[in-house]
Amino acid sequence: MPLARSSDPLVWIDKQMTGLDADKDHIIQICCFITDANLRLLEPNGFETVIHAPKTVMDTMSQWCIDTHGRTGLTAAVLASTVTPESAAADLLAYIQTYVPRPRTALLAGNSVHADKAFLSRGPYAKVLEWLHYRILDVSTIKEAARRWGADELLAAVPGKKEVHLAKDDILESLEEMRFYRERLFGSGNLADSE
Repeated sequence: MPLARSSDPLVWIDKQMTGLDADKDHIIQICCFITDANLRLLEPNGFETVIHAPKTVMDTMSQWCIDTHGRTGLTAAVLASTVTPESAAADLLAYIQTYVPRPRTALLAGNSVHADKAFLSRGPYAKVLEWLHYRILDVSTIKEAARRWGADELLAAVPGKKEVHLAKDDILESLEEMRFYRERLFGSGNLADSE
């Protein structure tokens, strides 16, 4: 049976956390953009929020997180924020539902998005994950395939990362990287492009 082409949207999410352990660390920043199946933004501004965490939590982060979130100003923004995880999750879900009115159609997308999914499966964020399809579109998987089987010319042309480590910058870079792979590896043969 041939694989049917999908026209379902993609929900691009990136987060900054207090660490990488989904069982004990906290989401402190979320950004979300939604695209159609051809990676065109459905809305140009996206959703972005910084979630409060107390100083006791921020002080127990790894040295990498302390240095990076301090350098970007995220630590100060987190301490000043009044946004709770519950309100962040509710606002994110409302944003997604505006552009994805049917549940379990849009895929979660991003770089190493399995890690984002692990954090979204907890607490108030679980309702966001429940709205999305169980499959994911991971830019990192395509990157790793390209590193192993792509031509040297392809590898040399992959867009570079700025390593900003803020959710909005990172997710827009992931989207740009996926556009690159889509063009170079899959061409523009999608029938929806002609619509």
